Amino acid sequence: MLVAAMLLRLGLLMVLPALLAAEWRAGAGRAITTPQEPVWMSGYGGRKAPSETAAMDLWAKALALEDPFGRRAVVVTTDLIGLSRPVADRIAARAHAEYGLSRERLLLTSSHTHTGPAITGNLPLMQAPKPEWRAATARYTRYLEDQAVAAIGRAIEALGPAELSYHLGEAGFAMNRRIVKDDGTIGFGEDPDAPVDNDVSVLRVRDAEGETLAVLFSYAAHNTTLTGKHMEIHGDYSGVAQALLEKEVGGQAMYMMGMGADANPSPRGEMEHVEENGRSMADAVRAALEKPGRAVEGPLRATFEHVEIRLENPPSRAEWERRAAGDDGWDGRLAELMLERLDRDGALASNYAYPIQVWKLGEATTLVAMGGEVVVDYSHAIKKALGEETTWTVGYANDVPGYIPSVRILDEGGYEAEFSQTYYGMPGRWHRSIERTILDAVLEIAR
Repeated sequence: MLVAAMLLRLGLLMVLPALLAAEWRAGAGRAITTPQEPVWMSGYGGRKAPSETAAMDLWAKALALEDPFGRRAVVVTTDLIGLSRPVADRIAARAHAEYGLSRERLLLTSSHTHTGPAITGNLPLMQAPKPEWRAATARYTRYLEDQAVAAIGRAIEALGPAELSYHLGEAGFAMNRRIVKDDGTIGFGEDPDAPVDNDVSVLRVRDAEGETLAVLFSYAAHNTTLTGKHMEIHGDYSGVAQALLEKEVGGQAMYMMGMGADANPSPRGEMEHVEENGRSMADAVRAALEKPGRAVEGPLRATFEHVEIRLENPPSRAEWERRAAGDDGWDGRLAELMLERLDRDGALASNYAYPIQVWKLGEATTLVAMGGEVVVDYSHAIKKALGEETTWTVGYANDVPGYIPSVRILDEGGYEAEFSQTYYGMPGRWHRSIERTILDAVLEIAR
């Protein structure tokens, strides 16, 4: 038995280097997701009417990867404000039924453009006020799901020999938007001394002829160059950057939003700023590709888990009734929603099953994808713990249930800590344990 075990171990040691050196396979696919009719737009609360027209097309894009051991995974990028859990679950269920993809091997992301369509379940208090507009949102949501699944299928069908490399670059147009006002409270603006994450992470995929098949990249700045006055469907700076990269580098360009929930692009506000920021983004990706990258070899490991994060104790029913009767704005609408949930469920949620997904691409990079609008503190903490040069952090993945603030931001207060929960239909603030719970889970999974 000892001899047999030694021979088996020797055989594995001899075979392993050959497997690690074997080729990867990859395939790219896409499907257009531009609305086919006027739709309610999401991201800004002051809009009063559906979209007017489309200034550029929106897409669901998929990149299928298969490591030398035959383990397959697919990443999907969408030009959307964010995915709701029911939508992500339906896409994942269909991908499993039709293509055999297990949940940990399907990564669903959104660009967080604020000039895209609303989808059912995301930002419930920003949904269309009229039934006919809500019906259009439901139609669009079904269309989006169909197109995302179609993109996944096309990427898998296109699988062929490929080489992968991970590159790290830098951009400079993210600006922390939290400022201290004269009265000591936190407001919106630009603080050049506050933290941002200027890393640009890039995965380049080449086909058997050495041509660029796909470029997957991310940056941590809100897709909010365009403001609420803009009523045309548009992918914002990430849409412009993807179009430029497909023209100048080739292949399929795909954008994932980083952990930049407290950062805006600068400058912003006008259409020329979209072109400027998109140009800056594309140039940063190209500059990263010009530097030597880390070859992706070895296995693709994937994990997907839900971690329970706590909410603070919600107000009493009497308090919700008082707020519903006394406020005809956002707070009153939130109170009405909470009363509906109390009538239906008997209680309000005290925690949330929060999604964390980790992919390890050989030794080249560890990709940490987290749900929600994740503030920059998490990115810095995760990279410090796992390695600055090899850790790739992404937010807005799989489910966007609200902002994910750090303890620092909870202590400071302001929109990301206090008021943003209203639009997401949450009964209150996150508990201070949120940061420690998430970071402990990420590090345990990654290690």
